[in-house]
Amino acid sequence: MKKSQKRGKITSKKKTSKKKTSQKKTKRQKRSIKNRNEAKQYIEIMNIAYKQITSSSQDIFDKDDYLLLSYIKQGIKKGWKILKDKNTIKEIKCNSLCMTMSILNSTLENRKRLEQLNIVQKIYLFFISYLIDDSKLLPKEASLKQAIKKIDIKIMEQQKKLVEYEKKKDNRNIKKCNKFISKQESVKKQLIESNGLNREGAGYAFKLDVCNAVDCQYLHEYKMEKGKKWNETYSKFCLNITEIFKGIVWLNMYMIFNRTMNIKGLSPHMRKINTNIDIRNSLKPIDIILIPESEVYQSDLFYKNNTLDQARKRAIMKKENKDYWVYHNFNKQKGTIDKRGINTLENKHYVAAMMSIPHDLHWKTADELKEKKMYENFQDFLKGKGPLPKLKEIYKDTRKIGDEEKYDLQEDIENSITLHWVYIHRDRLEDFISEFVF
Repeated sequence: MKKSQKRGKITSKKKTSKKKTSQKKTKRQKRSIKNRNEAKQYIEIMNIAYKQITSSSQDIFDKDDYLLLSYIKQGIKKGWKILKDKNTIKEIKCNSLCMTMSILNSTLENRKRLEQLNIVQKIYLFFISYLIDDSKLLPKEASLKQAIKKIDIKIMEQQKKLVEYEKKKDNRNIKKCNKFISKQESVKKQLIESNGLNREGAGYAFKLDVCNAVDCQYLHEYKMEKGKKWNETYSKFCLNITEIFKGIVWLNMYMIFNRTMNIKGLSPHMRKINTNIDIRNSLKPIDIILIPESEVYQSDLFYKNNTLDQARKRAIMKKENKDYWVYHNFNKQKGTIDKRGINTLENKHYVAAMMSIPHDLHWKTADELKEKKMYENFQDFLKGKGPLPKLKEIYKDTRKIGDEEKYDLQEDIENSITLHWVYIHRDRLEDFISEFVF
């Protein structure tokens, strides 16, 4: 009797154990299904983005590229932190849309919570995490092995050119190619013999370019070495990184300026997005600050004859510890704009435009006449006279980057009075002006 009872208990324990294992499998399966469905959504958007820029009919990612999911999700969270980080100047590599990107960054950063963003905006954050240097981390550099690989690639590229020049009997370029190849072979030998210590002439090879496919693969080497499928997935990502990113920017711009969330039926053959942003009318609503160029900072014409303005001029002319000011708080009705000391601005991020007022005078013209014309043109801008600057459109283009024709996006700013735009926190303005204006 007792033996029989013991057997019954053992059988019951086995059943309970099997049930628990089954429940664990079910939870794992549910989690796996959920992850694959989530990955499918991100992959679908990145495929759309890629096709928008390249006009290709083929997807680059498939269902097996769900391996990117954890990387994308981590990148989104990191990108959100970078966007909010006051120490990081939001200058994003691999693009030419400085004004457009600054306004996009401002739009997203003004959201209170990450959950308020849609999937296209979140993927943009993922790219921010990769394309902007994290202010909290030291810049990475290539290993000796990677540096030599990059030199070898440059040599191979020149050897291909050399073959073409030899066919054409282009002696001038044949000589150039041979000289370049010889120099790079010498640099490579010097690196190997010194174990990477003698970097003379090889500094470029140790600098990592996140827009470059070879360096992108190097930065993701750990993941690519996990197995064949990991290697294939991350290779596709790196080989097409700039096209996917620009496609994501294009989709974000399309949604903003067409006030729609529907992107799935968008034709990849659409060449431009009409923006028609009147920059003068946008100064106040977007809370834009204008950073004067050095000629404006130093010219008497741009200062009033009062105690405060003259003190500002003296503070700018100091050799060290200059006190910078910017233009802010545009009054459209009066056609005026205030000078604001940086420390008087609100503790927040700003869309900042670096000024470059045109004067249309010959370069040999006296500086006084150039300054007078610049002052007149700036006053016309403030009063709304004459042709005014406008971001007319964003359009698709191709341009040569290195030796390759690359897909690109451009912005068409008519009658521009600016040179460059950034999204920057008040606390970084002083360093930025010191480095890029003076």
